[in-house]
Amino acid sequence: MSNNQQEISLAEYEYDNVIISVANPDSAKHLVRVAQLITTASTTFHILNITRESSFPQRERSWRKGTELVMDTTHYAHRLGRPAEPFAATSSSIPGAIINAAKEVEAGLIIMGWFGTITPVAVRRSSVVNKVLKNAPCDVGVFKSRDTLEEVKKVVIPVGPSRPRPKRLAIVNRLLKQSNAEGELIHVVTPESGEDAGEEAQGSLDEVRELLNADKIKTRVIHASSVLQGLLSGSKAADLVVIGPGREWVFDRFLFGRTADNLTNRVNSSVLMFKGSEHRLVAWHRGLVKALTDLAKQPFT
Repeated sequence: MSNNQQEISLAEYEYDNVIISVANPDSAKHLVRVAQLITTASTTFHILNITRESSFPQRERSWRKGTELVMDTTHYAHRLGRPAEPFAATSSSIPGAIINAAKEVEAGLIIMGWFGTITPVAVRRSSVVNKVLKNAPCDVGVFKSRDTLEEVKKVVIPVGPSRPRPKRLAIVNRLLKQSNAEGELIHVVTPESGEDAGEEAQGSLDEVRELLNADKIKTRVIHASSVLQGLLSGSKAADLVVIGPGREWVFDRFLFGRTADNLTNRVNSSVLMFKGSEHRLVAWHRGLVKALTDLAKQPFT
């Protein structure tokens, strides 16, 4: 595939409208900055805050705080040179309101933040992020901030046995170009991977690098005792790590999969977890097939 053909393919994933769901003043501007890096100048940001229905005095106080946050974040987006519109609402269902807002503005992407440690219990209790991930009619980006994103110098993209999906490649491609950051594609080889795993991994990394049009992209095969340890080692110098869901995201116990969740918890950089829109039945089928395939590869003892 030529570079020109790939540019046309990646351009298909541009977003006209993006929902940015803000709830915490400490992370709201980070979410706008992430949205700026992975969208184009023509994308409209819809800055959303949902107040949960409650008693009138409490609802009034929450509404006032939410409105102030929305307006402050909207003005920040304007200062970054992006068209942005405030969107505040009251609802008995926060995830339902976010999904309805995405449908109303025909959003192609929802950006949300994750707070605290990712654990099976936390994922089950975080009905907002969990339900939006499962039911959103569009792509979803979950951002976990470690530090400011005013300057992104290095972006790490873990690559597994399967090539990353085109949407995530498009996101990474735009992110690298608009931040002018260095990108590094990494693949972890463990002792169980087999004799030719390193050579095969390098071939896969080279193939993905060719699909990306950014100038500053390196590849690295990391040999480690476990995939998680290798990913942590490879992400040490990163400002941002961009990951996609593993097959386990379809289960309530995981946000994006055991390895991805553990990496997000322990890495020192910020993490963007990106999931392209997909019909739930398709996702479950793909996850089940992958699980059975992995099981078949396990040696019998």
